[in-house]
Amino acid sequence: MINKLKFLCGTINTHPVFVIGSGRSGTHWLGYSLSDHPEIRATIEVEPMFKLSTKMALNSTLEDKLYIKLIRAYKWQLIQSTPKLYLDKSHPNIWIADKLKKTFPQALFIGIERNPYATVASMIRHKKVSSWHKRWREFPLPNRFLGITENTASAYEDLPLASQCAMRWLAHHNKMSELKETLKEDLLVISYEKFAYNPEKQISKLQQFLKLETPIPVPEVKAASLHNWKKQLSTKEIEDIEAIVGFPPK
Repeated sequence: MINKLKFLCGTINTHPVFVIGSGRSGTHWLGYSLSDHPEIRATIEVEPMFKLSTKMALNSTLEDKLYIKLIRAYKWQLIQSTPKLYLDKSHPNIWIADKLKKTFPQALFIGIERNPYATVASMIRHKKVSSWHKRWREFPLPNRFLGITENTASAYEDLPLASQCAMRWLAHHNKMSELKETLKEDLLVISYEKFAYNPEKQISKLQQFLKLETPIPVPEVKAASLHNWKKQLSTKEIEDIEAIVGFPPK
């Protein structure tokens, strides 16, 4: 199937950029920071790509059925984007990044990671994001997207929401670490906190990575908001998160 997909994409600019990461880690912010660049055409959680990506992340058994539909959608987006660089922000693509790289050999990936305590606090406050944890029984096990293994499934229902969200953060963090080894120089991972504290340096890295001629506008950043999680999480929630991720808040 991979060879067939390469043939489908062979006559167009096959240089997409995929923004990947965990939900509530800054992927939206990163996508919009790049979307207004004159050399980039971006789609931010646009259908059908985002829905297909999410379905496959939650249920890997759907990949054989849905992956080719996703590639057809990306082919159309690439046609519309030429001669600009095409960027898509469908962050669940983190789970099929290696497969996307085989289909689009020139593809680049931008990952973003955020402090787990801040990420979990944001997950808890975002009803649509936290609803996945209530619906976990709708999907087969193991569930890579939520970080549920066959060994942890029996206890998952009784875990506090903060623990469930921390498991999800950890699963995405581990996957990003794997992708650093497999995608190598074709993956640039940005720290949400470093982006906020020193946006000029991170923007410079992005510009070089994407080989853009025009400078990327530096986004407005409210660094003070980085510490909101300390007010949003209870002492018990912080302890629950630490028990999963294995290190205390910084």
